[in-house]
Amino acid sequence: MSEFRNRRIRIVEFNVENLFVRLDLYSGQDLSSVTEKEWRKFSTSIYPNKPLEKLRKIASAVRDMDPDILMLCEVGGRESLENFNRLFLDNAYETHLIEGNSDRGIDIGYMVKRELPFTFELISYKDRPIDFLYPHEKLSKETGYGNLRSAQVSSHRFSRDVLELRVYESPGELPVLILLLTHLKSQLDRERIDPGGRDRRRAELEKLVEIYREIRGNFDHRVPVMVGGDFNGVAARIDMDPEFSALYEKTDLLDCLEIAGVPVDERFTFQQLHRTRPGVNRQLDYIFVPTELASRVNKEETWVYRFKDEAGQTQLIPRNLNEKLALPSDHYPVVLTLDPVADASQENH
Repeated sequence: MSEFRNRRIRIVEFNVENLFVRLDLYSGQDLSSVTEKEWRKFSTSIYPNKPLEKLRKIASAVRDMDPDILMLCEVGGRESLENFNRLFLDNAYETHLIEGNSDRGIDIGYMVKRELPFTFELISYKDRPIDFLYPHEKLSKETGYGNLRSAQVSSHRFSRDVLELRVYESPGELPVLILLLTHLKSQLDRERIDPGGRDRRRAELEKLVEIYREIRGNFDHRVPVMVGGDFNGVAARIDMDPEFSALYEKTDLLDCLEIAGVPVDERFTFQQLHRTRPGVNRQLDYIFVPTELASRVNKEETWVYRFKDEAGQTQLIPRNLNEKLALPSDHYPVVLTLDPVADASQENH
């Protein structure tokens, strides 16, 4: 009997916003009595630790969602992930992270429940070229003029990574599930060479699709492959940003929230709030499911999680920047629940 097919599995994608938990000066103090000022002094890193109260709220949200597998964006490295798991989640998860290409130390990684009857393999694509150069770099390469580095580079790589997690029931057998996690190029364009980061993000998305198709081909579609992460744009079928078109043209992937019938106005995972003009709600975070798993999506237990207060009541959606800054993260998690297969013959192979 297959554990994967006969088990209820919950997967959560969560951008935890600068989850730095560096503790090189921590010596076992009771965190329940530590002040925020004392907490900040436990790290000598150039990246400040995430506020203690926000870490507690992130942990509370994780316990409330009760995921079997967490797909995390904006984690401050392996040390941060391990410290967060140990100090705030009672070490209930195994952590899986490979440092990626981020220029500000935010990586992607996984946490999986220790009690799961599976083994895992982690594969990074951080060194995979994305077949992309900015126009000025193409010109430098063609003419030999300009910055020497620009003239020599053949392609950029992912802004962070695509991190593959293979899930096995038995050693030596095929995986029962493969997850691809990514955090695509942001909309920041400090050098003013790619407005909104759109061209770089398109290249990263198209390379992600290529990796997805490559894996599907390697396993002859016998292994379901899911894709999740912070896409930094609207990758939903409705009102899709144009850089994501390959997702629907070249794959069989479906947004789990669309499968579950979540109303469009409830799918947002990020708010763009402004001091002088109305804010905009956008879905930037996704878990995409291949067609053979669509029938297993539990429509009642697949949703965008909203943070709760100390009394366990769902917090109101922020109305201004100050209220948004009080949240534990600037992104809301996406929760996907897969039901067991009632009749294995109904599942595609």
